[in-house]
Amino acid sequence: MTFEQWAFIADLYTPIIVILCIIFILLAGRHHGFKKSLFQLEGVVLSAVFIYAIMFLDNAIGIWPAFDLDYSTHTAIALVFIGYFIVYTPKLSVLMILSMVGYAALMMHQKYHTLADIMTTTICVMPVILLCQYKLAAIAKR
Repeated sequence: MTFEQWAFIADLYTPIIVILCIIFILLAGRHHGFKKSLFQLEGVVLSAVFIYAIMFLDNAIGIWPAFDLDYSTHTAIALVFIGYFIVYTPKLSVLMILSMVGYAALMMHQKYHTLADIMTTTICVMPVILLCQYKLAAIAKR
């Protein structure tokens, strides 16, 4: 396949997981009530705000460039939705994690990011993403 064909596939990944996430949030609202789906949506939005705040901070003070790395916004935004699936759909979590590994491999193949870019971004953002998702899930159960 050509570079452009692989790029097209890479460009589809995030929109597909966003659409899946929206569908699952709507289904949660249908089956478990509006309150639960609203908390799920809040977890996703709060996680997205966090990863973009890190991006702006990195752009302002150059955290990743100081280590000759690049903050991977591609990775971070995808992890927001992967975090959602880990918390709310445990049966799909392994499949979603594997899809993220495939996406990371594709980003490296396309030379969008290095393994170090992807791993440092993941290590920095994933704990907070999961904290946001789990905390709001716990609040929704009250």
